[in-house]
Amino acid sequence: MNVEWQNESLSLTAEICAKYRECADKEWKSIPENLKKFTEGRLEESQCQKRFRESNAYKLIGADPLVIQTSYKECHLKILQFSCKDLQEGKIETVSSCEMFQKIQNGN
Repeated sequence: MNVEWQNESLSLTAEICAKYRECADKEWKSIPENLKKFTEGRLEESQCQKRFRESNAYKLIGADPLVIQTSYKECHLKILQFSCKDLQEGKIETVSSCEMFQKIQNGN
């Protein structure tokens, strides 16, 4: 296992989770009551990182490790640059590095 990558990727993940948390907080009213706990659990930092630790990207499997690292770093930067409105409108799906990263995570 690449400890340096694990630490870096967890740090990137924490920033992405914080961004989504910040966006979710503003729109909390729009989340149905029965989904609030579920959503909160996924956005909560330790849960978010726990899920990532189980992923292909964290373990550097499913693609060339360099491709995994590069696509995640590029996707991370884009997510942080997007406004909450951009994220809510699904603009992340227009970012090729995020698409590639998602495929790796899904094992495609």
